[in-house]
This record gives sequence, structure tokens and C-alpha cells, in this order.
Amino acid sequence: MKSIFGFLAVAVLAVRAFAAEPGTLTQWSTIDALLKGHFQGSATLAEVKKHGDFGVGTFEALEGELVLLDGKMYRVDEYGKVSEPADTVKTPFVAVADFKADISLELPAGLTLAEVQARVDALLPTKNAFYAVKIRGKFTEVRTRSVAGQKEPYPTLAEVVKTQSLFTIPQTEGTLVGLWCPVFAKSFNVPGYHFHYLAADRSGGGHVLGLVTGEGVKVQIAVLRNFAVRLPELATFDALDLSGDNSKVLHAVESERK
Repeated sequence: MKSIFGFLAVAVLAVRAFAAEPGTLTQWSTIDALLKGHFQGSATLAEVKKHGDFGVGTFEALEGELVLLDGKMYRVDEYGKVSEPADTVKTPFVAVADFKADISLELPAGLTLAEVQARVDALLPTKNAFYAVKIRGKFTEVRTRSVAGQKEPYPTLAEVVKTQSLFTIPQTEGTLVGLWCPVFAKSFNVPGYHFHYLAADRSGGGHVLGLVTGEGVKVQIAVLRNFAVRLPELATFDALDLSGDNSKVLHAVESERK
């Protein structure tokens, strides 16, 4: 009997070791490492999904945009095509959480991305926490981007986005999967908003650069007061120079080019 209880205790501890505490954003690597061109995968998608059902990131060799929605992983490739990658595929950078809405609101039609963000800003209880933001409904248009897979030696992210693929998806219904991170996390993740889009019919998506809301758009916000970072155990990561302020480079990479 003791051996059975002992086994159960070990099993419970194992589950706890893999499961994130509620209200936790779990992240692999850092945004500054990605900016420097560290595209080597350090975690499998199977491992990532143990820590959340909602999130954004990219894939090894920067091969497309990653969307985690309702527990399923999706890749939006350089052609805008959506697929479900195998659990064995690796990621160099991703941040995920279990999505449980704490705040909700409805949006009118005709809002731009900046206007949507302003309305969400007004509802955030503090600028010193992390948030998962889900925006679902119809959109007059969503402008997105994705990138092609890279080969070693990897270029910087700024170099990659010079050849990014741009898409305008008209009259679409789907979900924006996003995070809001505080300014103090700027070396780890993108300060402010970072959205990826996934069409409801899986016909398109990508990193969101702009949009116009349509009818029936609803926003849900999950407050995340815990932040866990898992750094790659890779020689390539250990050799990086991650000193300095990369804010201007990050802003240029994340913004829509005019």
C-alpha cells in the first residue's frame, strides 16, 4: 500500500512540475535573443502546450508565425498558408498561458488597430502586469505578415523582415491572439501589444500589422501576474551578447512599414 501511495505522490509532483501556476505567462528564450538572430529551437511544441492553451511565437529557423489557440498550434507560413505542425517541431521563442478571461468588452465596427488598443488600455487594471488578449469576431480587413524559414548562419530579425511577406485579408472572421507586456519586460518580450491572427476557416493569418473591425467583435482579457522564463540550454544562446537597449530595433521590426 505504501508503494502505491508513493507512486501517486511522485505522479502528482510530476504533473505539477509540468503545469504552470494559474495566471502565469510562460516564455521560452527572450525577444532580444530573437532580434540577434537566435532562431535555434530549444523546446518542442508538445512541451510548450503543457504550459498553456493560448499564445504567440515562431518556429525553429524562423519558419513562419506561431499561433496557439484553444490548445492547438498553428503555423502561418511565408505564403499565408495555415497548417498544424507536428508536436516534435521546435520553437526558439514563444510565450503561452492558460486563457481564462477576467475582463470582457464589445467593440463597434470601424475601429483601427490603434483605436482597439486604446479601448483595451482603458480597461487594464495596472500597467505592471502581463495580459493575454483574445479578440474574436468579424473584420473589414486584417493586415498581416509572415517570413520565410532561414538558413544558418542566421541573419538578424531586422534583416529578415526586409523580405517579409505582407497580406491583406478582406472581410474575414477570426481571432486575434495577443499578449500585452509591461515596459519593464522589454528585454524579454515585446512591450505593449503583440497580436497574431488566425482566420476562423484557417484560410489565413499571421503577425498583425493593422486592421479595421467589423460587426460582433468581442474582446476578452486574462490578467497574468506571474511570469516564467525558460532560457535555452544551447551553446549558441550562451555565446550571445545580449547587452544594450534594442528598443528602437524592436519597434521597427514590430511596426507596419509605410
